[in-house]
Amino acid sequence: MKKRPALIIELKDKYNNIGLGEIWCNFPSDGALYKFNLLKNIFVNKIKNTNIYDPSDIYKIFLDLKSIFVQSNDLGSYDSILAGFNCALWDLFSKNKKKPLNKLINDKATNKIGLYASGINPDEATKSIEKARKLGIKSFKIKIGFNNNLDLNLIKKVILFCNKNESLMFDVNQGWDINNAKKYLKILQKFPIYWIEEPVSALTKDRDYLELINSSKISIALGENISNEKKFINFLKNRKIKFIQPDITKYGGLSFIVKNFNSNINNKLYLHFLGSAVGMITSAHLMSAINKNGLLETDLNPNPLRDSLFKEKLSISNGILNLNQLPGIGFTLNKNLIGKYLVNLLK
Repeated sequence: MKKRPALIIELKDKYNNIGLGEIWCNFPSDGALYKFNLLKNIFVNKIKNTNIYDPSDIYKIFLDLKSIFVQSNDLGSYDSILAGFNCALWDLFSKNKKKPLNKLINDKATNKIGLYASGINPDEATKSIEKARKLGIKSFKIKIGFNNNLDLNLIKKVILFCNKNESLMFDVNQGWDINNAKKYLKILQKFPIYWIEEPVSALTKDRDYLELINSSKISIALGENISNEKKFINFLKNRKIKFIQPDITKYGGLSFIVKNFNSNINNKLYLHFLGSAVGMITSAHLMSAINKNGLLETDLNPNPLRDSLFKEKLSISNGILNLNQLPGIGFTLNKNLIGKYLVNLLK
């Protein structure tokens, strides 16, 4: 990624409450502008002055638009836009009920969630780990798998660099083919690795992916690029999979997670997120409500749309993201900061 874009939704109700949501738009480089135009030209007029009684209603409101995206072979944009609307509605509904979002989902939700560091490039791995340590973070995810290769020297180097109380994950970003994945996972099983993320394409046949998972002695994490509910549930039910990583700004929003996770599998939820503060805080609320002992992904790269997007300061200490007890997600947009980076605005 050459930059850290963000596409933010603000929904206002008749009581002047505002709900915030984020639409996934990391790729391609002009993806945010493309989805903004879809919002402006196709979606916005259908939701204006609409009565909504549950956040999941958004999927009914926009259902008749789905055929357009099927025909244009662009369901990914449709899914991520609806996910952003769904997140904004959850924020709005919790503000109407005057409850923090996480407490609306689960009255026993905690006010904090642990973090792991991501966005770590191989050539800056040790430097980035040092940066994360200053935030009290003890788990680090490093990118590997480039050109369908395995960089054993990098893996050995960072393992030696880490302390015994620290954990390492490696993100292949779908970079291996199935045959190399089997070979590489066998090589890696002797190392202390917390998980290997997305070793092969999310489009890999379920049978082949599950065979890979079941044969691996290393935990495999996946989920951010699965956009099929049946496929997602098949992975969710697999006992060998310990880490499921949906992205609520990309597919399904909060409603999808609340619907499909239960007390028997809640400890599998490790939300994927790499975007602005809106999606990060929304994800933190959901994680604290569903899997309070899990870890939320946090990007280490500089991003003012994460660090300074809200009037209120993000509170990270000892590797923990602390949530306030205000209604909704508990934060308000810093319009001065937004004005500095704003590309397009639709009212």
